[in-house]
Amino acid sequence: MKATVKIDTSSVTSSASVVDGKLILSLPDAATPVVWQMDLEQARSSALEVREDTKTGKFMLALKTQKGETVNVASYEDKSSAVQALMVASKALENAHGKIRPGATAAAAEQQNAQNARFSASGAVKPGEENSSKASAVLAVLLILILISAWAYSIPKAKNSIEKMRSTSGSSAPPSDTGVPVSADDFLSRRQ
Repeated sequence: MKATVKIDTSSVTSSASVVDGKLILSLPDAATPVVWQMDLEQARSSALEVREDTKTGKFMLALKTQKGETVNVASYEDKSSAVQALMVASKALENAHGKIRPGATAAAAEQQNAQNARFSASGAVKPGEENSSKASAVLAVLLILILISAWAYSIPKAKNSIEKMRSTSGSSAPPSDTGVPVSADDFLSRRQ
């Protein structure tokens, strides 16, 4: 038993969306209804246009590729319906921020991660890192020199420290000979 489904196409209009880098057109109001998809990665500089078919008198929504080839997408009885379908496709492309090349972006990120893994496994320097490693080495040497010079200036010099000790002791008695016996009166007279 065959079942026939009758759909009222008078209220059905064209729609378009961008999913996973593909433009999907649903054109139920065309002379020959069609759901059509185009890979946006492959059709980078292609153009959708409305053309009049002089043989049939219909208006064609057509894709013109970079190579100059023309692919008919759908035919319409009147120009306004074809232009309406073109505008629906245009609106979908305008609102497709970030959806046009998600596969390409993911593939590029995966390729970059694989390249980073290869460089780190081989111990090789990445193309942009050669200058940064040289700069790091120069900065390390400068830091070491600064630390050594700061340490050298912080150590008191032997000659200066003895003179400072003498000057801080003030008017003390002249140094006595060590080990020579001194009377208590002499010792006390030197202290004053």
